[in-house]
Amino acid sequence: MKRLSSILFIVYALVACRPGIPSDVLSEGDMVDILYDIHIAQAMAETHEGLKDGKDVVALRSAVLKKYDVTPEEYERSYLFYCSNAEYLQEIYNDLSDRIRDNVLAAGGKIQGIETEEADSANVWNQVPYIILMDNTPYNKMSFSVSPDSTFRNDDRINLQYDAQTIVQDGSCDVVACMNVFYGDSIVTQTTHITSNGRGVLTVSGKSDQRKISKINGFFILSPNTSSQEGAMPFRLVVLSRIKLLHLNNNINKQNEQGTGIASQEESSADQE
Repeated sequence: MKRLSSILFIVYALVACRPGIPSDVLSEGDMVDILYDIHIAQAMAETHEGLKDGKDVVALRSAVLKKYDVTPEEYERSYLFYCSNAEYLQEIYNDLSDRIRDNVLAAGGKIQGIETEEADSANVWNQVPYIILMDNTPYNKMSFSVSPDSTFRNDDRINLQYDAQTIVQDGSCDVVACMNVFYGDSIVTQTTHITSNGRGVLTVSGKSDQRKISKINGFFILSPNTSSQEGAMPFRLVVLSRIKLLHLNNNINKQNEQGTGIASQEESSADQE
């Protein structure tokens, strides 16, 4: 009986330690709705030729807050509260991830498994095809690892592709993307900095004199914000979607390059950029 009472006391203590949401702070559901709509609004601004000006982006964000009858002060106050309470932030992160996942599925995307892109390539990404990065640990980074199967050759090409969309209240946004391809004891690494919205690609092309690909891994990490005003805690959110890790068979690639000549070299240069 004493043991049961102790367990009940511990459970009660854990629940009681969780702070309640103040009356002047937006609910979790409202925060998820606002963050999701801001994400959609910024995506519209990036894809619409007439809405790429910075003032237009700010206007779209203001329109989202107006839609929910929320002032910028209420939004900032709520964000600061959730950032300082990890449990609530975890729930918001999960709900926002689920909302974006459902959007990917509704648009015809796939959540997991190998997706064949073309006859000469396969998507071997083994996680959900989207990532949400925030300033707070552990939401500021994500790592991945893939174990190649028998179809991988030493001279195959590996492409890591993604779409980046950022929501930045103040300061700058810099996500470091890294991919490592292991050939036995040697490693080939490609790294880039994601600082703006758009499509990104990291490419590693194998060589015939290398050993067979033994492992592929890498990470995405949101760098600390060093350009915001002192004492400020600005909101930064990065959504990486349509993530693919493409394994391209180099034998077929070579046949295609023979027919395209110098154009294939120009395409390779564009991929690296």
